[in-house]
Amino acid sequence: MGVIRIRGGAAAESSSGDPASADQPPRLQEVLDVAGRLFHEKGYRSTSLADIGGELGMNKASLYHYFKSKEDLARQLILRASRRLRDVSRSPEIDALQPVAALEMLVREHCAVILRHPNEFGLLIQQRRFVEPGALVEIAERERTYLAHVRGVVARGIADGSFREMDPGIATALVMDSINGLLRWYRPGGRLSATRAADEIWEYVRAGISSTKAARRTRT
Repeated sequence: MGVIRIRGGAAAESSSGDPASADQPPRLQEVLDVAGRLFHEKGYRSTSLADIGGELGMNKASLYHYFKSKEDLARQLILRASRRLRDVSRSPEIDALQPVAALEMLVREHCAVILRHPNEFGLLIQQRRFVEPGALVEIAERERTYLAHVRGVVARGIADGSFREMDPGIATALVMDSINGLLRWYRPGGRLSATRAADEIWEYVRAGISSTKAARRTRT
């Protein structure tokens, strides 16, 4: 099986040309990008709307043209992050691939999205507790849809013997933990490139989920 490469590398977070932001005006995208960076660097609670406005050369009142509150701003950022994962899972290639190749594509694309947009995924994964409860319901529903797609691929692999016998839900949770851990340890410009980091994640996931029979076939 050929290696499926992630599209693009870890770059400065920007929404330019991104399907998840295609329906948003450029100024709104800029506000989201700056807010995401400050939330990630300083923490959600330590970042004020005045801080965000100062970075953008806008006063706080002008920000209210785009958001009702800081909580609403965080909600928009998290929803944008969830749209990025939705776009990954909607790839028509995935359903046509065999389970191992399909899971590899999901893992690599998920890694790529996180590494391209660490600021908003940091908010989604690490600071979501600060978001208003009403918004979390919508966010959780989007996550369930994405996780169900990954779980379906895992279940297909278990059924055809590509993956070892295990609970598909637990396997999916372990895969997600491996990928999302990139936010804790990956450093742009460090020893590993973005592509190599995704290679390491995939090799770890594949080693943990492959059946003995499938692993034997791969070696021969």
